[in-house]
Amino acid sequence: MKTFFKTFLILSIGILISSCSKEGCTDPTAFNYNAEADSDDGSCDFEGCTDPMAANYDSNATISSECIYNQIGSWTSTFQEVNINVSMTLFGFPLFDTSTTESIHPDSLDPTGLDLINDGTMTIHYRNQPSENGTWLRTNDDLLMTLQDTSLLFTIDSVYGPFLRLYSYESQTTTDPSSGAEISYNYDLTWDLNRN
Repeated sequence: MKTFFKTFLILSIGILISSCSKEGCTDPTAFNYNAEADSDDGSCDFEGCTDPMAANYDSNATISSECIYNQIGSWTSTFQEVNINVSMTLFGFPLFDTSTTESIHPDSLDPTGLDLINDGTMTIHYRNQPSENGTWLRTNDDLLMTLQDTSLLFTIDSVYGPFLRLYSYESQTTTDPSSGAEISYNYDLTWDLNRN
């Protein structure tokens, strides 16, 4: 009988102790931290960006928060559209005004891709020419690409996950010295790329 009471007493104390133990998330950096828990049950959730395409991707995050996307990475051209407008006036009277829009066929996109490296260097890949190295500098939404013989200024229209849209606009007006006619030239380019 003594053995029965000892066994009963030990089991009762064990049950009492285990019932006082509270399980939950014991990591104070977790989103669902429970200060009352004294036993970790593996339920901790961590807030952070869960999209691997984002600049601030957090592989430990289980609850997605704001993701930040940037232009760093390797990109493949998916769409290019060029709009050109040329007009000529003489003494304020229009002589001609013409516009054209050309969407480049996917098999003819050139450049074919772009690598923007974190250290400010870049490589542009062409279809039938060797790739060209240069540098880039981003100021707000302006992306200046400097190559061997030219500089290109683009506006980052949007960058989200695997998608980047660059936009460039140029306008120039000159006067023909022989006729006095004023020639205006407007050019814009939309360039869509997907992250590799």
